[in-house]
Amino acid sequence: MKNPGDDLGMEVRRLRNEKQALRAEASSHQDLKLRIDEMMTFLDCLPSELNEYDEQYTRTLIDKITVYDDHYIVEFKSGIEIQIDQ
Repeated sequence: MKNPGDDLGMEVRRLRNEKQALRAEASSHQDLKLRIDEMMTFLDCLPSELNEYDEQYTRTLIDKITVYDDHYIVEFKSGIEIQIDQ
């Protein structure tokens, strides 16, 4: 015969794990929101039109550019990626 306490204990562990996963996800969303807010503040301070390359602007916005034979992937620090086809 199965002990009802075993089922209850398993359910408590499952709920604790789920709670921990939700907290981690919320923290990740908060970090992303903070990065986006920082980017928006930076962008608000820039002139509305850029006519030349700006090193600070580029380094603040772009995390990585990956070059492939037929396209590029630009990864922004906000987590957004875009593909540029040649």
